[in-house]
Amino acid sequence: MQAHDGRQRPVGFVSSALLALALLAPAAGHADCHVKVAELPVHMVGMRAMATVGINGQDVPLMVDTGAFFSFLNEAAAAQLGLATHREPGLAVHGLTGRVVARLTTVERVNLSKGTIPDVDFIVGGNEMGSGSMGVIGRNLLNFADTEYDLAHGMIRFVFPNDECTKTNMAYWADDTAAVASVDLLHDFDHPFGRQALRATAKLNGKEIEVVFDSGATTTVTLDAAERAGVKEAAMTPDGLMYGAGRGSARQWTALFDRFELGGEQINHNRLEVGDFEMDDGEMLLGIDFFLSHHIYVSAQQEKMYFTYNGGPVFALNKAVSAPSAASGAADTLDADGLLRRGAASRARGDFAGALADLDRACALAPDNAACFAARASVRADLKQADAALADLDTALRLDPALASARIRRAWMHHEGDEDDATLADLAELDRTLPPQSQIRSSMADLYAELHMAAQVLAQLDAWIQFHPHDIGLADAYGERCWSRVRLDAALDKALDDCEKAIDLDGKSASFVDSRGWVRLRMGQWALAKSDFDKALAKDPGTTTSLYGRSIAQARLGNAAAGEADLAAARKLRPAIDEHMRELGLSANQLGATP
Repeated sequence: MQAHDGRQRPVGFVSSALLALALLAPAAGHADCHVKVAELPVHMVGMRAMATVGINGQDVPLMVDTGAFFSFLNEAAAAQLGLATHREPGLAVHGLTGRVVARLTTVERVNLSKGTIPDVDFIVGGNEMGSGSMGVIGRNLLNFADTEYDLAHGMIRFVFPNDECTKTNMAYWADDTAAVASVDLLHDFDHPFGRQALRATAKLNGKEIEVVFDSGATTTVTLDAAERAGVKEAAMTPDGLMYGAGRGSARQWTALFDRFELGGEQINHNRLEVGDFEMDDGEMLLGIDFFLSHHIYVSAQQEKMYFTYNGGPVFALNKAVSAPSAASGAADTLDADGLLRRGAASRARGDFAGALADLDRACALAPDNAACFAARASVRADLKQADAALADLDTALRLDPALASARIRRAWMHHEGDEDDATLADLAELDRTLPPQSQIRSSMADLYAELHMAAQVLAQLDAWIQFHPHDIGLADAYGERCWSRVRLDAALDKALDDCEKAIDLDGKSASFVDSRGWVRLRMGQWALAKSDFDKALAKDPGTTTSLYGRSIAQARLGNAAAGEADLAAARKLRPAIDEHMRELGLSANQLGATP
């Protein structure tokens, strides 16, 4: 994430607060080198590294993002926390895929596990990052000291070395048998070290490139760098679109690369993501997969990075290989929380057996910790152990009924098991207890849509849209709200407005134009409805609802033969189309318009 920021608050205001709570640690590889250390526990949620801080008396989960120049809160989070925001002259924020509508807020106190940081600025804006994140911890809080990333064990350490450490190998954890790689960090003279991106020089297929270490992404190569490395677009496999903090998107592929080299480490036969975007400060993002597969030390003092390999695949798309588990030699020393963090990291790396072993021990050591059972439920779901996963979610919610992420997961599992009474009970509890700004309301809307409960979909989307006015998911939310009003045959003028907004935000989508056609069909605007169905089918000829809707419009316009042809085409593509439309309340008979 790039930015132009008129304010340059000294970063030392943060370090002084943490030094007060730091503990003396063992010397790092040299008799006269001494360090002080403060720890920040991190839990992996999927492929997101999450840390919890306290803001205004509330626990706030934030994604650790070394790619973000500053710390962010999303708009819904700022509203939920009651934070006042203001525009800052000179502040312009750009993500990889577009501009971010941004404001600024100052938090009086950010509480960590062992101390408080006063007067912390956050930028407010950007998209929901998923995994329950309410924002990101960026480089203004991550880079003010040396930083150690031990994400395979769920820990970040802020390290304050003395002046005798300037020549020391800072990979203090590595024994004599471990290969320690190091790389000089590229200096960005436009920013102090606390703001600049973590950048280094690497080689891709033998071609020198600049890489950015970005824990908020998965490893991705720019299209230009891929082609310079000898991989042409024709040899790539399309992989949809990629999204970032901004409103835009970029095309994405996967491709094979023979060799990647960094700091003396070489990784061969890699499948990597490729994105059609440009960065000012690099040509490749080394993402959370690289962080999980390495133990990393960033030395601000030396402007150098040290790292050791943890074992297993380095990049997320590489085929998993047999390798030593992160648990080797450490299992007996970890408490329940340490096992929980390491188990979540193992799951993120695809080591489900290792994750389950750690989480079994964590749940046994801490039988009253709801988070242990919720985390184990995810692993058991990965292993296709649905009954055991559901039992773990039951236990988690018995221990902590307010664990909303577990409740929405259980609601979906009940629905998948055709237990919709239980699904509705969980949804009702969520609706009663969640703040209106909660991101979970979007998932609730999706689940209510699966249950064909259009009025409940509307209620959840009304709340979500109000507090997410610039989110990348806004087009889908407007489209879904339009479609729900079509099904209810209510407020069709508002439905039309929603569809128009969705189309303005995403003119490539056939579904939004299809929904507008159904609004116009409901309104008796047969010619306009047919025109919309024509446009939707031009974007996606397989849109069966458009064929079905156009058959009705054709019949109303007196084109019976054309209507019959469209209906036949819809039934050929989707034999159950008549039953599907009846379930939606939109069959030709239900509309009183049998072609």
